[in-house]
Amino acid sequence: MRVSKEWLNEWIPVDVSIDELSEKITRGGIEVDDIIDYTEGIKNLVVGYVESVEQHPEADRLKICQVNTGEETNQIVCGAPNVKADSYVIVSKVGGRLPGGIKIKRAKLRGQVSEGMICSLEELGIPEDYVPKEYQNGIFMFNEDQNIGTDALSALYLDDQVMDFDLTPNRKDALSMAGAAYETRALFGGKVKRPESPLTEHEDKESGSFIIKNEDTEAVSYYGARIVRDVEIKPAPTWMQVRLIKAGIRPINNVVDISNYVLLEFGQPLHMFDRDKIGSNEIVTRFARQDEEMATLDGKTRQLKDSDIVITNGREPIALAGVMGGDFSEVTGATTNVIIESALFNPVSIRKTSNRLNLRSEASARFEKGVSHEFVLEALDRAAYLLEKYAGGKVAGGVVSDGGLNLENSEISITKTFINNRLGMELSTEEIAESLLKLGLETTVEGETLNISIPSRRDDLKIKEDITEEVARIYGYDALPSSLPEYTAITPGKLTDEQKKIRIIRHQLESLGLSQAINYALTSREKSTQFTDRTEGLELLMPMSEDHAVLRNSMIPHLIDNAVYNMNRQQKNVQLYEMGRVFVSRGEGNQPEEIEMLGGLLAGEMNQTDWLGTSVPADFYAAKGIVESVFEKLGVEHNISYRQAEGFKEMHPGRTADIYMGEEKIGFVGEVHPKYADDNDLNRTAVFELDINALLSVKNGIIVYEQLSKYPTITRDIALVVEQSVTADELMTTVKSAAKKYLEDVFVFDVYEGENVEDGMKSVALRLTYLNKEQTLTDEEIEAVHNPVLEALEQDGAAIR
Repeated sequence: MRVSKEWLNEWIPVDVSIDELSEKITRGGIEVDDIIDYTEGIKNLVVGYVESVEQHPEADRLKICQVNTGEETNQIVCGAPNVKADSYVIVSKVGGRLPGGIKIKRAKLRGQVSEGMICSLEELGIPEDYVPKEYQNGIFMFNEDQNIGTDALSALYLDDQVMDFDLTPNRKDALSMAGAAYETRALFGGKVKRPESPLTEHEDKESGSFIIKNEDTEAVSYYGARIVRDVEIKPAPTWMQVRLIKAGIRPINNVVDISNYVLLEFGQPLHMFDRDKIGSNEIVTRFARQDEEMATLDGKTRQLKDSDIVITNGREPIALAGVMGGDFSEVTGATTNVIIESALFNPVSIRKTSNRLNLRSEASARFEKGVSHEFVLEALDRAAYLLEKYAGGKVAGGVVSDGGLNLENSEISITKTFINNRLGMELSTEEIAESLLKLGLETTVEGETLNISIPSRRDDLKIKEDITEEVARIYGYDALPSSLPEYTAITPGKLTDEQKKIRIIRHQLESLGLSQAINYALTSREKSTQFTDRTEGLELLMPMSEDHAVLRNSMIPHLIDNAVYNMNRQQKNVQLYEMGRVFVSRGEGNQPEEIEMLGGLLAGEMNQTDWLGTSVPADFYAAKGIVESVFEKLGVEHNISYRQAEGFKEMHPGRTADIYMGEEKIGFVGEVHPKYADDNDLNRTAVFELDINALLSVKNGIIVYEQLSKYPTITRDIALVVEQSVTADELMTTVKSAAKKYLEDVFVFDVYEGENVEDGMKSVALRLTYLNKEQTLTDEEIEAVHNPVLEALEQDGAAIR
């Protein structure tokens, strides 16, 4: 919400600087995010009168203007296409300055002297998006007669500073000039003066026949309307246009501008219908029918849901309540009769509709938070009065409505003790009552109890704690005393089990040479389907770009991007890891499932030692070794198994393994497919991805320490011929199952394919380590344990070499 100090002074005079005003408002709980000073960088700007305009003899696009600036008439060469004689304009005189450090000097343009500059609004620092259409790409001209030679900023209502409020969701009351005025009164005192609306109601034969009907009070609890006839569509007064511009709204015409102006005054959105285009003598509000269609003002046909609220003419929708009007009932230059709508709509429905259709507006932002009952009729009368005054309209009859307005104030009772106990202060009942009175909350005191009347404009105040916060805010947060918390027992701070394990994972990966990467959780639609079996991701309604349009399904694509970025900058050896979340879509309208994941990437060479000329290639085994070291550090390695898998299309089909914890798949490890690597200008690259939630869910028991054995170990080597499809893990599992006693370790130390081995077969060499911790093993004991292992391997189809 942008609040103009010039406009605010009309509601409540505040004789302080903009810096003091914004500082106190910020300390009171509403952060002033920015101050826009329209006087900054401007000097010697006056109102000028264009007496005559002639074509420049040497340039088709330039005109020679004689401009009266009060003290003298100067010749100014102007290139604006809309400059014309008998008009009041903004002139920067010779020696003047404009925003951006522009100095105005006497100059010659194509041989003609130019003494000054006729200005556009953009040249005064107004963003182009807020400039009225008729003045875009041209100079600004006043709609009313002006005093020639006077200060142009004052005439334009730009001798002003504007505060940009950064409001928290609970402070919807400050989304209007009324709310800003009451907030200012609470902080500085004074009296709020609301604008008057002394409209004149004319008898009208149709006013009694026009009806409003709310079919569902859950959708629309109140709907009021006024009919204004014989309006003339024209530009709004300059003061109104400029106030809208300062609030961040582009002026359109007097009827539309009045509805926006009243919205900013009271925070009550209005809508203007062309009475003659509605097509009936009634307005009926209801929930839309499922898959019902309507054409909105932006020219699009919208398919509606039964949670949307529509305004109809009794047959078909003419507006999407609180969000956007229909195309055939909009106000145009030919409109003469207007219906003004002021209503209360279901906030939840408006929010859902606005979000689903991606239609955000000043009106929907207020309706979805809930508007004040207090201002519904006041805003309606104000708009009718302004149409009467600035559009020449005649208000036909009274308010036509259906539903009820709850104008009764709610009440909260609270005690002095309750407030002081929570603030740690010793405020008197009178001091508390005074603070509340500044907020416009009428308070009666009965002993220590305060009975507070809450108007609907502050319906965010619902419980005693809300009142306590308001007292602290207005009395001053700086006045709150500092004190240590009271406690009865002291407990040491410590890391949770999950936090400890996260640190263990990070320390282990970094000790192995991997660097941490941090990426956006957003990616492109193409990359959201890579390195995952999920074919769709959760898309944003308003993405920043195509590369940040979908929530990621895998950690790997971003790590690939990181590797490519580094290699393009001569960093050939890249080892990265990232811990973050992936998002699994659970259908439209549902929150996605968030899974904490660990991703890793190895490219180039690892553990490079230049003086020895040694290194480890970033291959499947290097990635698997890093993953296994993490499992070992977490104490879960005994429950981990690997199963060969083709993996995803981006992975090498023969060098990829799925990782299982028990029977649950928790990730994968492998090498990137050579074609995918080549497409991304990468060499041999290995990646891994693990479900951290699954790893952290394993609770380790008490660690039991054993004395180191003083007896020697015995090793036996076995060479087996098996089919190429048989994995080493399967052979090791068979060994562990068959060796019931003394087996300490088993691992693969050689795999051979080639000469002396049949086609389709391979030789796998295992080394088994036996140990008796109580005595030295004898050959007979070893044979008793080892022979069943050999038999089990042969039963599984392995041939002993």
